[in-house]
Amino acid sequence: MTPQTQSSVNERNFRPGTLADFIGQKQLKQTMQLMLHSAKTRQATLEHLAFFGGPGLGKTTLAAIIAHEADSRLHEIAAPSIGRPGDLASALTMLQPNDILFLDEIHALKRDSAETLYSAMEDFKVSIKLSKDSDPITMKVHPFTLIGSTTDFGLLPSPMRARFGHSFHLQPYTSDELVQILDRAAEKIGFFTEEEALQAIARRSRGTPRVALRLLRRCVDVAISMDEDFIDVDLVETTMPILGLDALGLEEADRQYLAALTEVYRGGPAGLGAIAANAGLDMSTAKNIVEPALLLMGLVARTPRGRRLTRAGHQHYQTFTANVAKVNWKRLEAADQLTH
Repeated sequence: MTPQTQSSVNERNFRPGTLADFIGQKQLKQTMQLMLHSAKTRQATLEHLAFFGGPGLGKTTLAAIIAHEADSRLHEIAAPSIGRPGDLASALTMLQPNDILFLDEIHALKRDSAETLYSAMEDFKVSIKLSKDSDPITMKVHPFTLIGSTTDFGLLPSPMRARFGHSFHLQPYTSDELVQILDRAAEKIGFFTEEEALQAIARRSRGTPRVALRLLRRCVDVAISMDEDFIDVDLVETTMPILGLDALGLEEADRQYLAALTEVYRGGPAGLGAIAANAGLDMSTAKNIVEPALLLMGLVARTPRGRRLTRAGHQHYQTFTANVAKVNWKRLEAADQLTH
C-alpha cells in the first residue's frame, strides 16, 4: 500500500461535491435542483431550508453542496455553541450577500437567540441591546440563506418552522445506495472490493452512509494489518465481531433495548422512556439512534399503546441469546477441564 493511500484513509475524505455525485435522496435532489435553477435565473437569494432526519444521513454534506452549486460562501455554526443573542447577531451581520449560514442542531438554539433569528430570516434585520437597560439597536443584514439541521423538525418552534421556504426529510438509504457509496469510497482510497463484501457492510449500516463508511474504514484497518489491498466477504465477517456487531449490525445498546423489551416487558407494549430506563440508555440515544435502526430493520414496531417486539425481533433476540449461551457453555467446559 502506498503512503498516498494511507493518507487518504486517514483523511476520510469521501464527501461528494455536487448534487449529481450525491447518491440517494432522489426527491430532495430533484426539488433542490429546481430551487437552485430558479434562484439563479431570477438572480434571487435562495430560500431558507430545513434538513431533518437521523444522524449521518448527509445534512452537512448537502449544505456544502448547495453552497457550491449556488456559488455562495458557507458558514457553519453549531447552535448549542451560541450563548447569547448578541453572538448570533454578530455572525449574521458579518454575512455577505447570498452567503449561506448552516446552523447545525438548530433545535438547541435558545429562545432569545431564536427570536433574534426570526427577524433576520424574514426581514433581514437584527435587533440587539448593547446593555441590559439600553434600547435595542436595529441593524440590517445582507440577504442570506439559512440552512437549519435537526434530527426532529417538530422540536423547532412554530414561528421558526413557518419561516423556512422548504423543509426536507432525509430518508434512510437503501442497501443498493449504500453499496454504491461504499464502492466509490473504496475505489477512492485504492482498495479492491467484491460485491458480496460491500453488501455485507451495507446490511450492517443502519441505512446510514456515515456508519457504512466507518465500517469500511475498520475493514481497511484489518486489511492493512494483514498486508492486503482487497476486501472480500471473509474479511468483513472477520472484522464485524471485533467491532461488537452481529449479522444485522446491532450494537450493545441495541441489544440492551431488545433485552429490556423482551425480558422486562415480555415483548411489549411499553413506552420508550420505560424501555430506555430499563436498558440503561439515555432518552436521546434511545430515540435518535437505537430505535430508528430497530424500526428500520423490522425488529420493533410502534403501536398506539407503545413499542412491541416483532416476530423478526423475537427470532433475532432468541438467536443472539442462544449464541451467547453456547459461547458461555464452551468457556465453562474449558474452565472445567483446566480444574481436572
